[in-house]
Amino acid sequence: MAEAPCSSCRGTGFVVRTATTGVRTSTPCDCAAGDGEARRLTEARIPPRYDHCTLDNFEIHDPTHAGALQVAREWVEGWPASDTGLLLVGPPGTGKTHLVVAIARELIRSKGTRVLFCEQRELFKTIQGTFDAQSNQREMEVLGPVQEAELLILDDLGAGRTTAWAREVIHDIIAHRYNEVRPMILTTNLSGTEESDRARTPKVPQHELSLNLRDRLGDALMSRLYEMCRVVRVGGRDYRRGILHAEHHSGSPDRRAPDGECGR
Repeated sequence: MAEAPCSSCRGTGFVVRTATTGVRTSTPCDCAAGDGEARRLTEARIPPRYDHCTLDNFEIHDPTHAGALQVAREWVEGWPASDTGLLLVGPPGTGKTHLVVAIARELIRSKGTRVLFCEQRELFKTIQGTFDAQSNQREMEVLGPVQEAELLILDDLGAGRTTAWAREVIHDIIAHRYNEVRPMILTTNLSGTEESDRARTPKVPQHELSLNLRDRLGDALMSRLYEMCRVVRVGGRDYRRGILHAEHHSGSPDRRAPDGECGR
């Protein structure tokens, strides 16, 4: 039987408290003292589809993959002294999510790091759910762990329609972690805006290049991201559309894609 989540933090690892001044803060739960690898993995909220992802089974299908894998290994080795986060940029289906999940799992296993994995669109849906008067969860209970996690992994940054509200949420997350010097690892299918960026990602369709992060997030947030994170290019063709599609039609056994068949 699965272990019941902590009654205080409900498995998030953080407790939201309200001070006498009315200010709400998120602090690590006392249950963390008895934390083990299994609990940390549960608290990381990594989707089951990525359970197989490790650094050792990341497959090289493009010249950029070897370099990205090397960066990932060095980043894990240097933790917690790593002074910058990582921003993995590249087309869909090229292995970005596999790599960031592999980093998370290795840090949890070897260094006891408290990691939180979030997919941007799912995070927005969860926050919006707190606006319902019938919800038993408040917005700070969702955002608190995201802001305070020892390491935040934010997958698919810039995905979906960027409203003023969505940009404000991302701003609050990035600004808080920037000010508190809390590292992040992010993935995105979107390029930057510099012409040099576009020249280095010729395999990204032109219509996707026009939807870049700077357009979605604005200059101020991009400036902070570039200061906080090292940009890592992950190129190649979409593994799902190419290799897996061919295997399905040839009748050969299915293989897991670098992103667990649904990575971004």
